[in-house]
Amino acid sequence: MSLGNFGRIAVGWTILTAVGVYSFVLSKESVEKRRYEDMQIRDRMKKANIGDYESVGTRRFNA
Repeated sequence: MSLGNFGRIAVGWTILTAVGVYSFVLSKESVEKRRYEDMQIRDRMKKANIGDYESVGTRRFNA
């Protein structure tokens, strides 16, 4: 079965569209995974910073 010019163009656009959508989905998942990891890290930092701290007094900085 021989495709004409229009058929070749349609097949090309179909392949390009499918590859584009697939790459968009992959990059979106990657960004969401990285964002989720960052949120977990922030949450751990907040939880580690909760509590009562003793007052050490005045700080002295050597110049």
